[in-house]
Amino acid sequence: MITLYFEPRVEDVLWSADRRPIHPYRLEHPELTGSDFCVSFFRADLRLVVHGVDLSLRTPGLPVVDFALMLEYARRELETGSGIAVETSVTQDVFSFSREATTVTLTTNYASDVAELTWAELCQLTERAKAEAFRLITTSHSELRDNAWLRETVGSPAE
Repeated sequence: MITLYFEPRVEDVLWSADRRPIHPYRLEHPELTGSDFCVSFFRADLRLVVHGVDLSLRTPGLPVVDFALMLEYARRELETGSGIAVETSVTQDVFSFSREATTVTLTTNYASDVAELTWAELCQLTERAKAEAFRLITTSHSELRDNAWLRETVGSPAE
């Protein structure tokens, strides 16, 4: 069984529905950009348990979009390669993946345990991380469902 969820950091003011989802220092063009979602806002702690191996991460705040896109990148690279190490943009935590046939081994630079999952489970985990990031952000700010970058990168295209 694989458990994944994000625990929003209370100090990240954009999780509050009362706070406008704009970049506070770009008054001339305040809309949130991909960089804002990946580096600046919507930070959370990661709860990740892969078949009993706890790879959870409590940090100063890992942007949920950054983690979801990191998983997506690793999955894409493993389609044609046997291994990759990817790093989170803000916290520089490293997730190393190696693939043999249908098995993927996952290690991190912050936990000594090794997790194994199937290729299908990695694909499902990637989609779940993207969906959960989109769900959490748009639950706090429904207007961000219309943010083209967010919708096209981690969410579902407009219907």
